[in-house]
Amino acid sequence: MHSKENEPTEGGVLPVGEITRPHGIKGEMKVYPYSGNPENLQAYSRVLVEMPGEAEAQSFALRSCRSQGQFAVIRLAGVDSRSQAELLSGCRVLVRRNEMPQLSDDEFYWHDLQGMSVVTVQGQQLGTVSRLLSTGAHDILVITGRGREYLIPALAEFVVKIEAESGTITVDPPEGLLEMND
Repeated sequence: MHSKENEPTEGGVLPVGEITRPHGIKGEMKVYPYSGNPENLQAYSRVLVEMPGEAEAQSFALRSCRSQGQFAVIRLAGVDSRSQAELLSGCRVLVRRNEMPQLSDDEFYWHDLQGMSVVTVQGQQLGTVSRLLSTGAHDILVITGRGREYLIPALAEFVVKIEAESGTITVDPPEGLLEMND
C-alpha cells in the first residue's frame, strides 16, 4: 500500500506537507513535511494550499519559515490571525515542480525514485520503490516485490546507481539484509 502524499499531482504540482494547526496568534502554522526535513520548505518563495471545497489550490507568498522539531512553522501572506490559520488546518501544501531547487547530477527528489524498479548488483530483481522511510539518521528505500518488503538504507555504499532513463536503481545491500525479510 502506498500513500498519496508523495505522488505527483496534475499540472506539475507536488505535495510537500500538511498544515497541522495554528501556531501562536499571528497567523503562523505548523506544517508536517512529507520529506521529514522541515528546512526543505525554506527553499520556496510561494506555496499552494489545497482549500476544502475548492477545485484549484490557492497560491500564497511564503513570508517566513523556520524549523521546530519535526515541523516547519510557516507564515503565509494574507494569513494574519489564529482564526485565519485555523481555517487551513488539515490542508495539503504543494509546490510547483518548476519552482523546486535544481539538484546536482547525483541528487534526486524522492518523487522521482518512487515506482522505479530495484535490482541487486548480482542481477536479482527485488521489486519497485514503494515509499521512503525517514529515520532521522538517513532515509530508507522501501522496496515491494515478490510478496515481500525490503528495507535498504539510501546511502551511497548501498545504492550503487540510479538510472533515471531506464527507471532502474541498482543496489548492493549489506550481507544478510535481504534474508532478514524471509
